[in-house]
Amino acid sequence: MTDTPMTGRWVATRYSAGQAAGAFLRLTLVRPVWWLFVAGIELALALLIGISFDDRYGTLTRVLWGPVYALVPTLGIVVVVLGLSYLVNRRRFRQRLREGVVLEGGIGAHFLVLHSPWAQTTLSFDGLASVRSRGQWVFLQQIGSPVVNVWPAELFPPAELARLERSVQPRKS
Repeated sequence: MTDTPMTGRWVATRYSAGQAAGAFLRLTLVRPVWWLFVAGIELALALLIGISFDDRYGTLTRVLWGPVYALVPTLGIVVVVLGLSYLVNRRRFRQRLREGVVLEGGIGAHFLVLHSPWAQTTLSFDGLASVRSRGQWVFLQQIGSPVVNVWPAELFPPAELARLERSVQPRKS
């Protein structure tokens, strides 16, 4: 489809899966949807705890102390969800990023080409909904897909990655 040369090459180490899972977790923590989820849990628990106070406590006490008492179980739920998410993602990344696996990438005028031992993917800049980089990893999401693909940042020269990110900006606005 394109004659995009492979300009980046990356070889997975034994730590790559854990690093990718950690970067994905940090990406989750900056998303507003995550914080709405946490706020929803806190609100639900605060209401349940506030209602559970016996009749000798007034409404003001219930409204003020319900969220305080709900904070600990909310934090517990958040830690469990984030921990499980990290472990599941690390396991999935371990399948794809086994030690020694070589990934290659190239960015052309209007296309991005990514190559793994199992497949070669060609993506049009126009088909990307978002491009985010976090540390050593780049997260790509296609228009109409909830899936976020994770690729090593070494596959994307800094100038080309900046151009790719700029090409997606008009669609985000």
